[in-house]
Amino acid sequence: DRFWKAHPVHTAPAAEAPPTSMSIDESLYSRQIGTLGMETMQQLVQMRVLISGMRGLGAEAAKNLILAGPAAVTIHDDSPAQMRDLASNFYLTEQDVAAGRTRADACCGKLAELNPYVQVKVHKGALTQEDLAQYKVVVFLDKSRKEIVEANNFCRSKGIGFISAEIYGLACRCFVDFGPSHTVIDGDGEQCRSAIIAGITQENPGTVHTHNDSRHGFADGDHVTFSEVGGMDALNGTTVGPIKVTGPYSFTIGKDLSGMPSYTREGIVSQVKVPHQVAFVSFEEIEQRALGPEEMMLPQPDLAKFGRPEQLHFAFQAIQQFAEEHGRLPNVRDAADSAECVERAKKLNEARKGGSSNLTLESVEADVVKKTAEFASCMLSPMAAFLGGVVAQEVVKATGKYTPLHQLLYFDMFELLTETPPTDWQPQGGRYDDQLAVFGAAAQAKINNMKLFLVGAGALGCEYLKAFALMGVGAGPEGLITVTDMDMIEISNLNRQFLFRQKDVQKPKSHTAAAAAQQINPNLKVEALMDRVGQDTEAIFHDTFWTSKNLIVNALDNIQARLYVDQKCVWYELPLLESGTLGTKANSQVVLPNMTQSYGDSQDPPEESIPLCTLKHFPNQIEHTIEWARDLFQGVFVDNVLEVKKCCADPEQYLQRLPSEGSLSGQLERLTSILNIVALGQGRDPEELCVQLAVDSYVANFRDMPAQLLHNFPSDHVTAEGQPFWSGPKRCPRALEFNPNDELHLDFVFRAANLFAYNLKLGDALKDKAKVKSMAEKIAVPPFQPKNVKIKTSDQDKTEEGGADDEQRVKEMMKKVSALSRDVWATVAARLEACEFEKDDDTNHHIDYISAAANLRARNYTIQEADRHKVKMIAGKIIPAMATTTAMITGLVSAELLKMATQPNAPLEIFKSAFVTLALPLWVLSEPLPPVKTVSKDMDPIAGGPVRARPEGFTPWQKVQVNLGDCTISELVDFLSEDPWKVEVMIISVG
Repeated sequence: DRFWKAHPVHTAPAAEAPPTSMSIDESLYSRQIGTLGMETMQQLVQMRVLISGMRGLGAEAAKNLILAGPAAVTIHDDSPAQMRDLASNFYLTEQDVAAGRTRADACCGKLAELNPYVQVKVHKGALTQEDLAQYKVVVFLDKSRKEIVEANNFCRSKGIGFISAEIYGLACRCFVDFGPSHTVIDGDGEQCRSAIIAGITQENPGTVHTHNDSRHGFADGDHVTFSEVGGMDALNGTTVGPIKVTGPYSFTIGKDLSGMPSYTREGIVSQVKVPHQVAFVSFEEIEQRALGPEEMMLPQPDLAKFGRPEQLHFAFQAIQQFAEEHGRLPNVRDAADSAECVERAKKLNEARKGGSSNLTLESVEADVVKKTAEFASCMLSPMAAFLGGVVAQEVVKATGKYTPLHQLLYFDMFELLTETPPTDWQPQGGRYDDQLAVFGAAAQAKINNMKLFLVGAGALGCEYLKAFALMGVGAGPEGLITVTDMDMIEISNLNRQFLFRQKDVQKPKSHTAAAAAQQINPNLKVEALMDRVGQDTEAIFHDTFWTSKNLIVNALDNIQARLYVDQKCVWYELPLLESGTLGTKANSQVVLPNMTQSYGDSQDPPEESIPLCTLKHFPNQIEHTIEWARDLFQGVFVDNVLEVKKCCADPEQYLQRLPSEGSLSGQLERLTSILNIVALGQGRDPEELCVQLAVDSYVANFRDMPAQLLHNFPSDHVTAEGQPFWSGPKRCPRALEFNPNDELHLDFVFRAANLFAYNLKLGDALKDKAKVKSMAEKIAVPPFQPKNVKIKTSDQDKTEEGGADDEQRVKEMMKKVSALSRDVWATVAARLEACEFEKDDDTNHHIDYISAAANLRARNYTIQEADRHKVKMIAGKIIPAMATTTAMITGLVSAELLKMATQPNAPLEIFKSAFVTLALPLWVLSEPLPPVKTVSKDMDPIAGGPVRARPEGFTPWQKVQVNLGDCTISELVDFLSEDPWKVEVMIISVG
């Protein structure tokens, strides 16, 4: 039952075995948990994976997977490192090559440093079936057909997931087999949507109508469940589907409701992820049919190359046949070897034409086989990064999260080839030999001498710097990479920003990443800055700076900065490579001067905002309560303290200005906070007062606020139209009396008291929760007293909120504030410190306070409560992220960089922008859109009349060149009134 040969020898683990506890470091994995969810992470941290093959593809896949955090990763590759490997494997060095180290041995220690929770070790010698049986997933990279078939058949027989992938220069393949019956728990990873029910029909099938405040967002085929439905009580708790969408606010459920009682009121319908089975076939079978069971076609990443994957299917098999017979891959640019592969592909196609389920072609495209065979022995960094991200993500899918690749992916980057082959492609025995084979020495020199500006050194930035080092960008005598990032390294960065280590925490990102990139390629020239790119730093990033660059690469995570850099690229006519990620989704955009749209020409629609009245009085989703709690934290522990400090600086001026600022209720709130904080700073024991204020805050927000709402609008209140007030998106609240024995009540008071203590610089005086509970139990809570106040019922309501006596109360409080002496103000100012929200510090009470407040408010309104991590993600505006997605998209962008560097006058059609969702998986590559043209109009709706374009069809890339030197306004106007502009200037604005 053994295959291959020899007896295995294992090295000692490169890192200590992970702890047996399945506890997960949320500080490290927070962004990834936001992508995968905690259940998937629990499975992932128990997974053992084997990766055999450690060329560039293996290094990328192992790096991405180890960052994701399985229990153990074993790497296997007994081949000695070669100089040519240094252009794709970022953990190999010239010293490793000189010492004759194997690829696996040379990489193991550095891979182990990526994640202390993952056991990384090397397997030496041949692999046996007993070895494979130890793993949940086995990954074979750049292996022969025989090795793939034998390993795949064994893994299928034992229920072990199997993935193989190969890179043949500018083309690649990935194969996935999770067995005859793999369970997919969540096919897309999207959050389950929910909607408020407005009505349900007694029909067959029944139709559900949702409230028109927002679209339900469901899709055909979804399954849904019901809760809180009045009348049709039997629907509650049931799951139905698949549904059929009939409109943005309606769908049918495929269930006969004609015999049910009529719908009366209320109800929530929520999407449910229903597990389903996916069948996989073996590698031997997929060779014949190409398609997984029930699939209609192979993935077509680029529709401009429709049918290319089918051609590559035969090209890859022909090359593997060649390798089996000759014991090697085809030689670089060897016409005889390539011709033999073409003939083999044609024979394979003809031989399969008899099978009914076999994939066959009308004809084999010799050019596709030739381009694949000529560079089959080469490994380029962009392709390794792209496929390494895909492979690692497919390993994660063994958990049941996301839809696995079913079962083949073929992809090529043939656009990197020039129409005329280079004559200087011969190897030189150096790190760039594989790139020389494709581009030639002259083109490689252009790559080496690029002057590039990288904006951002986070997750994308680290991957780009790695790519630049491997490709040699900026490594020539005239080359230079300038990178800037103002941020310092945090623990949460270590899960994705792979150039950083634990010892680098609180060091500058740009400097640390630059130094790490130079370890990959010592010839790399990098200038690291810590300056933000924006209007306030134009003295640093000035005209001379921008005009000295060949290319700009954005690695930013905010739109405002992206737009600014894009504007600079348009002004200076510089090419820009733009990319971004969100969980398993990624996109890239190629911006070429005068040829394509700029980044600013098309923007995503604005994020949906939560109406103010919904936040303040009528939440119906946990997201509403979390946002409210985040605002509460900001108001109480930040804004109020800063307001007091402002008052301390000049109380008289503050009080004079106050009546003209905001509403009476707002003024009252500010004065109340001032007096409360002043009380903290003097007289009474500060610890007791912190707890008192915490209890008062609880009572005000979770008892009195909903109680006042119910006083104004009782549970049976009806609108002027006779409809129940508390219906649809308005959920009827309930008041929560303070109970120190309720863990959530106590947790809020404990967190609030500690934050008040921080405001007073009391240190850890209240860190003992039992002590806080004891103090809280002694506080007498007065009964609720309803007030005569007005409350808005919607954002369109013109009612001015507040109490009838607000004006009088403001006057009284202003007298109290004005009576305080300057000594009091001085004492208070010296003792006060505002909080600065920090989501990643688990000891500062910030997220815990927001979590307690959000869940108490959810309890007020009978909304399902959220765990701490979900609160952290939403309140901290954390963007879900995974290393797999980042590596994959930077691989695609790096290929575009090589096109720009080696083909400066290339046509637009060779460039590719991309949208990718690895969860599905889906790849969509397309030619960048041309720039938007301004044309003349006989009637412009804004101008209210005809508009003429000068010149006709100009684009945002064009500008009027005025070479008048120092001139007057009149001279400028005269210049613009003459040929070719002929415009009448009405207004001139500056800035």
